Amino acid sequence: MKKILFSSILLFPLIGFGLSVSDIEDLVGYRILGKKIITGWYDPDSGKKGTSFEGCNYGRLIIFTDNTFLRCEDYNYDYDYMPSAIILANTYNFKMIVGHTIYNMSR
Repeated sequence: MKKILFSSILLFPLIGFGLSVSDIEDLVGYRILGKKIITGWYDPDSGKKGTSFEGCNYGRLIIFTDNTFLRCEDYNYDYDYMPSAIILANTYNFKMIVGHTIYNMSR
């Protein structure tokens, strides 16, 4: 009974964040590290940068208000100004949830 209750407590906030149950299945084994605000991005290959969130390009650095960053490992376009991001990690990988999208990330 405790396992079901514990799973429900973790599941409801993620569903409330706009994710479906099938999205959440991909997050089994990840733990939530925290919530951060995205302040911009930087593409090391082109030298371009921005002060809003414009999704991920391969290798793009996503910069947070605490001056930390994660590197995008896939592509997905989205736009928002200073959105919240939920950061998750397992032993080897990171994921970032922004809006209704889960991004594969690395350090």
